[in-house]
Amino acid sequence: MTPEIDRRRLLGLASAAGTLALGSRLAGGSGGSDASAAAHPGSQPSPASQQSGDAEEAVVVAGVSAVRSMDPALAVDTETERVCRQVYESLLGVDLDTGETTALLARDWSVSGDGLTYEFRLREDVTFHDGTALDADVVVANIRRWGRLDALYGAGTLSRTVTTPFVAVFGGFLGEDACALESVEAADATTVTLTLSDPIVDLPQALTMAPFGIASAETLDDDDPDLVARRPTGTGAYRVVEIDDEQARLEAHEDHWDGAPQVPAVTVRTLPRAFDRLRELQRGAVDVYDYITADTLRPLVQSGRLILQRDPFSVLYLGFNLDHPVMSDVRIREAVAHAVDRDSLVQQHFLEGSRATRQFIPAALDVQSDDAERREHSRSAAEELLAEAGYDGEPLPFYYPMNATRSYLPQPEAIFAALAADLAAVGLRIEPRPVPWDDGYLDTMLGDEQRAMHLLGRNGGYRSPHSFFGPLFQQTGPEFRYDSAEVRDMLREARSTLDDEERADLYRQVAEHLAEDLPALPLVHPISGLALGGDVSDYPMSPVLIEPFREITLS
Repeated sequence: MTPEIDRRRLLGLASAAGTLALGSRLAGGSGGSDASAAAHPGSQPSPASQQSGDAEEAVVVAGVSAVRSMDPALAVDTETERVCRQVYESLLGVDLDTGETTALLARDWSVSGDGLTYEFRLREDVTFHDGTALDADVVVANIRRWGRLDALYGAGTLSRTVTTPFVAVFGGFLGEDACALESVEAADATTVTLTLSDPIVDLPQALTMAPFGIASAETLDDDDPDLVARRPTGTGAYRVVEIDDEQARLEAHEDHWDGAPQVPAVTVRTLPRAFDRLRELQRGAVDVYDYITADTLRPLVQSGRLILQRDPFSVLYLGFNLDHPVMSDVRIREAVAHAVDRDSLVQQHFLEGSRATRQFIPAALDVQSDDAERREHSRSAAEELLAEAGYDGEPLPFYYPMNATRSYLPQPEAIFAALAADLAAVGLRIEPRPVPWDDGYLDTMLGDEQRAMHLLGRNGGYRSPHSFFGPLFQQTGPEFRYDSAEVRDMLREARSTLDDEERADLYRQVAEHLAEDLPALPLVHPISGLALGGDVSDYPMSPVLIEPFREITLS
């Protein structure tokens, strides 16, 4: 048994069973995808507030990157979502025990037989942090704002970076032909009616995502769209005290409709490096160390830490720029697929339970296709394809993030090195393009039209294949420059197909087309895990990362 295998198996022995996050900062900064536009509110933290691990003062969570925007509609990277979920609440939530969609701000909901009309009946006596009341009008105003974000930030601004959650779910912005949301109205003070042009089968599950959190009407200003982020005001169990690049400090909302949470304050510290998170946990400065990496697992086990793990619900992939003169040849992309040794990658760099994959959708969703092209690891096959394509040693810029840990990418530098070695072994000339995640990795990568390849991944936001396929392939975006009308049509049809098996078959056909066209190469469905300090006895774990701090249990 190799040391690497032994180390990874320790997680299975020691754990208590209970991840594109993309990112793009509109205002000059940087996976689910960070499309933030806002400045950080608050002042600089004091050293004491950074260091505190005292449960009487605050539970301290070691996060991996800075919060990018407190506008929930733009909060689509995992660390931003983590904090936004505590401050804002959506109409629907998820039962932490069963995983089923459940009521949240909506006390109940119904859908017409044809799947075109939804009614959400709101809880009464719910107030925002600013004391204003939740009613149907403010919910309608939020939904209409989500559908107009592109116009609010300047036509095309968001479309040039990432697919917003509203577009991924509804197909387009309000008023566009592709948008399935025809109207949203307040039927009365506590009833919201959504009317669709086509059914969206997974709409209730989709509405549980953090980007569909409801903000106070006092912060919704068309002339100042950043106000939501600068003055974060939701109905959640916590309100914002301070946010900057170093930390997010939250305190309990004592008038929360479901009662004040047990934990009076939570601080999420930004610690991109795994060994920094480990050190701070071991010295008692943090209580929750998230995103354990394989190289920090052994000391955690040896120190007797309680380790929790999430089921695999994310995908790491190697993306291709199909506009690149070399990568536009599918034979080159096929050669890359044969060159990469996925099994070795998983063994060396991922926690036990992670799985090498050739498809984007995790096995738990049961839509993987047995007929999709597999392209097994074979250097000779890769070399033959390169010769057939006439590859002559052209340099291939390969982007990867530095100083980052994501649920799908635990050790980016090491994973890049392993992939680059595999590609160089078959004769590909790789030019490394490392960019720190928090220095605008996504902006830099997407902005380079000469990019050949890049490392990225996606967390599933809700339990549907559309949560993976929709944001990546429903539109021709800047990441892959992949244009397949057939794939887009199948995704729209699958979104509206009421029969479960017919819908699953459509998603399998999408998987087959993607395996043939290869706009990106799926690599791994990873698990992620966290370790707890002595002051915390349990943390709410979720494969879709719905993890409310109010459910943290203190020792």
